Amino acid sequence: MTEIINLNKYPTSRLEAHEKNIPHYFTGKPCLNGHLNKRRTSDGKCLSCDSEYQKRKRKNRPEDVSRMRKAYYERTREHQLELRRINYAKPEVKAAKRNKDLIKNYGISTDEYELMLDSQNNSCAICRGPQTNTRTNYFDVDHCHKTGKVRGLLCTNCNHGIGKFQDDKELMLHAYNYLEDSENDE
Repeated sequence: MTEIINLNKYPTSRLEAHEKNIPHYFTGKPCLNGHLNKRRTSDGKCLSCDSEYQKRKRKNRPEDVSRMRKAYYERTREHQLELRRINYAKPEVKAAKRNKDLIKNYGISTDEYELMLDSQNNSCAICRGPQTNTRTNYFDVDHCHKTGKVRGLLCTNCNHGIGKFQDDKELMLHAYNYLEDSENDE
């Protein structure tokens, strides 16, 4: 995907970008490999060339890349955790992350989740109980693992129950019959 570059936004030389403390500059000329893209002020490298290099490195030396990433994480772990604590304490950040996760995992937005919750009278679709997930304080989003279609919002117990039966209606019917038979034996 080619990025359209706004020439007014970036300085035209590395020196000018360095003086203005801007991380990228755009000369308007292609690099040695023919890419017409921004360049990094720190080292003058074309961003397209660097991207291609990083892809090759990840493909050809995955163990080295993994080792470098782990070492970087260990060096900066405390700082990264502190940034997360600060960011996730903000309600707008939490809400944005929740919306992003719902869209990514289930294809529904927070608004659609709220509509489903209203249509279920703020209760589990199976047991009609008000218990939300104790960790997240939300109902679990139940979906078909084959099609990805969202079926409803469930409490954790009901969601785990369906999961333990592997979404198999016949297996659940056997369990129902088992309970019926054991009730009749009493």
